[in-house]
Amino acid sequence: MTARRPLDIRTAETASVGAVIGRRLNEIELDSYRHLPRSLAHQVRIISVPALPGGYLGITLRNVIVLSEDVANDGSSSLLAHELVHVQQWHADGRVRFLVRYVRDFTRGLARTRSWSSSYRAIRHEVEARESTTRWQRSRQAGHQ
Repeated sequence: MTARRPLDIRTAETASVGAVIGRRLNEIELDSYRHLPRSLAHQVRIISVPALPGGYLGITLRNVIVLSEDVANDGSSSLLAHELVHVQQWHADGRVRFLVRYVRDFTRGLARTRSWSSSYRAIRHEVEARESTTRWQRSRQAGHQ
């Protein structure tokens, strides 16, 4: 019988994070999604899954973007542009502050409106991501004229 080694949390955490590989943004995407600093954009990993809870199309956890639909890798995806704003928010706020603000905004909205959709749309991080994505879309359209 062999002795069991105690679990090293640092190793387990690294292993689980290392297992989440995903694809990186390519050069075309890096050039297109300029609303995210390049230093952060290089850290992004994109994972496609068959479905996400609640019918959501994308969820961002720090620098990992999980998408329930395939997006073009030509730098034209509004969904990816939106999720990249969340990468920047995670970075700016830090893990705890981002999560506290996100959940607090949602629960306050839910208590006030009793509407899941309205509460979600009113989360400050979501409002900022939609506004930033709209600016990104307009700048792309202006650049193509």
